[in-house]
Amino acid sequence: MKDEDKRRYARLGAFLEGAFETENGLHGLVMLTNFSREGFRAYLNRRIDAGCLIKLEIWLPGSIVPVFISGKVIWLKKSAYDWTYHFEAGLKNEEMDVDDRHRMMEYVYEHWRSARVRR
Repeated sequence: MKDEDKRRYARLGAFLEGAFETENGLHGLVMLTNFSREGFRAYLNRRIDAGCLIKLEIWLPGSIVPVFISGKVIWLKKSAYDWTYHFEAGLKNEEMDVDDRHRMMEYVYEHWRSARVRR
């Protein structure tokens, strides 16, 4: 069985960038994608430990107010891509304001929907 088959929730493709801080005070850059009900995939420019708590500040295009998310790193691996983000991680959403979640998912859904229409 493929990993995708084990997923409980569908994934929506979009890309959002931002910054992160770990519970130990490590700062870095993050790009989120593969959004689901429980979490998302994150590309990180710094190595962090699986199991650690992370705070995210995500910048929505067209908005001056960022979205804030607290999450937990479920898994981490070296990225297959040679770019700014050297690591990829699975993040579980632990805490997020309802309005922030709505704004972020509205952007993600519209981006995903418009990409499907263009195909």
